[in-house]
Amino acid sequence: MRTGMRGWFVRGMGCSAWILLLAAVFATPVWAQKAGGKDKEKDKEKFDPVVRSLETRDGGTLKGTYFQSNRGKDASVVVLLHMADGNRMIWQGKESFAARLQNEGYAVLTLDLRGHGDSKGDGAVAAAAQSDKKTARKAARKIEYQQMVEFDMEAVNRFLLAEHQLEHLNMNKTAFVGPEMGATIASFAALRDWQKPRYDDAPAGSGMETPRGENVRALILISPIQNLQGLNIAAPLKPLSDPRLGVAFMVAVAQKDKEDKGQAKKTYEQIATLPRSDERMYYREYPGAFRGTELLGKKTKLEEHMLVFLNKHLRDLEIPWTDRRPADEREK
Repeated sequence: MRTGMRGWFVRGMGCSAWILLLAAVFATPVWAQKAGGKDKEKDKEKFDPVVRSLETRDGGTLKGTYFQSNRGKDASVVVLLHMADGNRMIWQGKESFAARLQNEGYAVLTLDLRGHGDSKGDGAVAAAAQSDKKTARKAARKIEYQQMVEFDMEAVNRFLLAEHQLEHLNMNKTAFVGPEMGATIASFAALRDWQKPRYDDAPAGSGMETPRGENVRALILISPIQNLQGLNIAAPLKPLSDPRLGVAFMVAVAQKDKEDKGQAKKTYEQIATLPRSDERMYYREYPGAFRGTELLGKKTKLEEHMLVFLNKHLRDLEIPWTDRRPADEREK
């Protein structure tokens, strides 16, 4: 693994570099610097978090909490996932990371994946829970993980598309944050997003076709697992790291957990192989032996670093809101 990374994750930074980092963390967002009474009034708006139900195409119902942005169609989007046996509440609360992102102008969705939190129900794992065979429960868990990618994250996509068309956010600039299990689900879902064929509504090869996906611009992987019940995270990471996509990555892990650190380093090595990849791919270790979202609120500065990463590789991207309906529907 390369250790001479450029950017604000390099170890051994000089004092001036750390001053620039802190300035970036606490800088006033560009959108908040706009003049004019209407903009000032809009900046004062604050939407309360709202619990939303997301229906999946296999008949499930997921629970999420939506933090609507006061920036409307200029708002970037962050989807916060959780660890195995965790839930969305880890991200929520008055001083939470979700609230902080909303205060910075982001639209945020926290989600309970199937079988977790308020989205618990009769799924593959629940059905296999009565079995005494460990292999049956393991096979069911693998099916459930695949369903999270195929159905749960697609339900998220439909929700974001609806909000996008209402001009409540700009889904063209979306990030997934995934800890542990969530890192794998986020990675496979991001690849699925980029592999969706565009609508056939423009001359072939013109590049003007309306996209069905191509929304995920940044991924934060916290304590990523190399193999999640047969879902190998390397499979989606290789195509996602293609520089033509421009997807940015942040890999975070605790210093004192050797197993977690080894898997995180391997994850970073799988994406940071091409020249200049360190301009959009970062690796950072944090004090302690915590895993995934256990790193939050431990004075590790993980949340500050995530915010800087998202500001640079999501919020500040020059990607405008566009109507995501195919051309023939827009003409009606």
